[in-house]
Amino acid sequence: MSPGRPAGPWSTWREARPPARLVHLDSASAGRSSYAVIDAVTGHLRREAEVGGYVAAEQVASDLAQARHDLGALLDLGAGDLAFVESATAALEVLLRVWPLPDGARVGVPPSCWGPNVELLRRRGLDPVALPVEESGVLTPELLEDRLRDDPPDLLLVDLVAAHRGLVQPVRELAPVARRHGVPLWVDVAQGLGHVDARTGADAVVATSRKWLAGPRGVGLVGVAAPWHDRLRVPPRAKHPGAGPVALLESDEAHVAGRLGLGVAAAELLATGPGAVVDRLAEVGREVRDALADVPGWRVVGPAAPAGAITAVEPTSGQDPARVCADLRGTGVLTTLCLPWRAPGEVPADHPGSLRVSPHVDLVAADLDVLARGLAAARR
Repeated sequence: MSPGRPAGPWSTWREARPPARLVHLDSASAGRSSYAVIDAVTGHLRREAEVGGYVAAEQVASDLAQARHDLGALLDLGAGDLAFVESATAALEVLLRVWPLPDGARVGVPPSCWGPNVELLRRRGLDPVALPVEESGVLTPELLEDRLRDDPPDLLLVDLVAAHRGLVQPVRELAPVARRHGVPLWVDVAQGLGHVDARTGADAVVATSRKWLAGPRGVGLVGVAAPWHDRLRVPPRAKHPGAGPVALLESDEAHVAGRLGLGVAAAELLATGPGAVVDRLAEVGREVRDALADVPGWRVVGPAAPAGAITAVEPTSGQDPARVCADLRGTGVLTTLCLPWRAPGEVPADHPGSLRVSPHVDLVAADLDVLARGLAAARR
């Protein structure tokens, strides 16, 4: 782990976690869970072995209810609007299965949309259509208004935060535009929950535990706003008499331990203060971009304002990003290789790729010094 100590409350954030064995600049892939999250997961696994899996689940029903309540507070949804699933991708699969969409529905997506989501739409027989954006990649309310007035799709799917670079979409401003035109808005908050303000006002959201919330892997969320509950195509189940349609989206064969860990991660964020974390992560993004702006052989991919803590850098001297990413990891610096499949609507297929840098609130200057030296020394 790099030397240095985060300032203020962020030193406590780092101390609440096992010591990192490398410079961890990859929260956009998987954040570092706290001891409390790890203890919640392992404690429940032990409980399952002691009393049986189904009995153990019954014993923590109130904890799971609290987790839904806390996550709802972060998403501006009610506890009854949320269902636990296995991942954000699984959540999108669920929505596509139960939402009242016409066959071959047209789905408006910005060019920066997460590539696997677009692939999933096509596999389900839907037609992704590009939405107009500013040069920066931002979908503004004005551009959306014009599109929905002239050629409205059946559905909108927008990433709150792009997975490959520091682009934050103004979804809370887009939601009333979509509602006024009667077009449902789904928001993928996988990169936004625990990172930026995730109270989107959307009709549905999909999320994951493992990124900026720093919860366990293998857990996700689907959220559906109350006006849509009765329109979902969810058949009743004899096993769960009286359960509402959103509750029926959850699988019975569940990773309950992971759901408890996610609940602890959400409670930790609420205790720290979501606004403070959002502000700190915006500051982290600025620190990264400032530190890498003059590294020879690399270019910071300019984000639009506001931007979060994700930064992308591209080679300008013929370096192979895959090789650089591997070399950095070999020297103890963890970043992400971003290839065109992550955002094929925005990144040409022949693009060599970029490196994604996504530290959390406990970033220290020494981390960035190590990264900058590694990038500067990268071989062609």
